[in-house]
Amino acid sequence: MYKYIYISFFMIFFSACSIKYENNMNEIKIDNSTIKKEVTVDSCTVESYIANVYSKNYGKLFVEYIDLDIGCTWNGLSRGFFEDLLKDELDLDSLKTVERYDYENYEFTTYLVNGKYYLNLIYEFSSFEDKFILDYEGKYFTKMIKKFDANHINRYLNKDRFSSNYNESLVDKNIIKNYFHQESNGIDILNDWEMILRD
Repeated sequence: MYKYIYISFFMIFFSACSIKYENNMNEIKIDNSTIKKEVTVDSCTVESYIANVYSKNYGKLFVEYIDLDIGCTWNGLSRGFFEDLLKDELDLDSLKTVERYDYENYEFTTYLVNGKYYLNLIYEFSSFEDKFILDYEGKYFTKMIKKFDANHINRYLNKDRFSSNYNESLVDKNIIKNYFHQESNGIDILNDWEMILRD
């Protein structure tokens, strides 16, 4: 009798963990744009990618979307890792945060790069998903933040803007930098449950 209860609990637990909620964070929805997407692969990721977006309305954007497998976890703050990789790969002298706004599962950050130029980052997150959008012109940043604060004024929109051809990926660099890791695999969990059921 108890064996069937354990099996039922086991099946419910794993079927609940395997449900993937559809929030469309992995999509890029920007009108009048050309998107060049490149899939990124790691044993800890599911449907990750980087993309360069060229928009008539918002200019050039860079996007990295990371979907971690349920058995994996970050080894620190994902936004911090993104900032560090950006600074290292572009060999920046400085990347200073001048403002940051938090709304629900979004962070909107404005940086001062090398003490001269401004750059915006939109960071969207959920339990296992992270999306980073670098906005070189600040126009898309302004549109998105106004969804949460209609009165927001982007004071840095008309200042000197930072521009680059950044095209790096936290997923691709994970094997070297160890940004995230696999906690345990399903086989170990199944073996543990089999031992419990036998007892």
